[in-house]
Amino acid sequence: IYTLSLHDALPIYELIVFLLNFTPPPRMIKRIRVAKEIFETFVIFWDKGGDDKFDYHESGVTNHRILIPANRNNPVKRILPTLNVQRKAMTLLKNIRPDIIHVQSYDMLETAYRYRKTVDKNCKLIYEVPDIHSYLTEDTHPFPVNLISRRFKRREKMMGSMVDLLILTSMQFWPHFENWFPKEKMLFLPNIPDLSHFSDYENLRLSKTAPFTVGYIGGLRYLEELKLLVAAMEGENMRLLMAGFEDGHYFKDLAEEKDFIDYYGKFFYDDSIASLYAKCDVIYSIYDASKKNVRIALPNKLYESVHCHLPIMVAKDTYLAEIVQDWGVGIAAKHNNGEEIKAALMKLYKDRSFYDFCVENAKKKAPELSSEKVASDYRKRIIQL
Repeated sequence: IYTLSLHDALPIYELIVFLLNFTPPPRMIKRIRVAKEIFETFVIFWDKGGDDKFDYHESGVTNHRILIPANRNNPVKRILPTLNVQRKAMTLLKNIRPDIIHVQSYDMLETAYRYRKTVDKNCKLIYEVPDIHSYLTEDTHPFPVNLISRRFKRREKMMGSMVDLLILTSMQFWPHFENWFPKEKMLFLPNIPDLSHFSDYENLRLSKTAPFTVGYIGGLRYLEELKLLVAAMEGENMRLLMAGFEDGHYFKDLAEEKDFIDYYGKFFYDDSIASLYAKCDVIYSIYDASKKNVRIALPNKLYESVHCHLPIMVAKDTYLAEIVQDWGVGIAAKHNNGEEIKAALMKLYKDRSFYDFCVENAKKKAPELSSEKVASDYRKRIIQL
């Protein structure tokens, strides 16, 4: 619980809205839990459907769920549903009349910007960036997507003029903004999990038994990289644990064919994250490094794996690989090279001295990870808006 101290200036704002284009993930739930101790808090979020375990309810918060089915993987096919969501969200904002709007995603920034420009010019805007969409990076796109990309880039810069606080989860995102956004309004918040959810991890770990298990924990995306992992594990005395939302059923079906795959599907983070990590020996975080965002982002798996003292596999030619190498907590392989992925996996599996080296380095690094500091830094900045 985060409360005001006698040394904090009392905020002059009363209402904050989290405006999200997805069901709140763990990172945003952390923000919401800080904010609700200070402000009356509302969450407006887009449920795109296909989630048979949907159940987001946060005590002390007013939730508004906008259920409009949409294609999660194709932004062009998502244009009309997005416009519909933005219209509904604007109606809700007009009814709530927030003092602060915290968004994550270009889509919702459009709505928050329009609200501030046309309804309440004094409303403060927070723009959080855990990923930069390929439409906003230098990634190349075919016609007519390239035209959409150019428009989005122009719009983001224009809307950025009304952003009061920019939150980045990787400092490698900053070059994207530094030529048009003031640095004094930027806050770096690493995506360190709420470590209280891992309080039982050590006890759960005691029941870990053979065989060697590789964990892919989180949204089941980057299909090609996961296929290469499955191929690398064929015929070895290993198990693959897959846990997370899958847009489709490819891996669910694959798990029925491959007896070494344990498929959990979508899970509730607070209740299950520790038990899932306790079943693993290695965490797999190799994504498509041909995408600019993958090359510069820092996923929560980095911090989760370090806290759990588990080596992590990552893609070469990424900022994540630089961090993993610097900390000595894992191994990198080319994202599209099955032989390299196999070699990296086997090194962790068979070279006990290297595996132990990664574990010991993670144990040394883990105490530096402070979810309390992240919460405190966020709390201080939203109070100062």
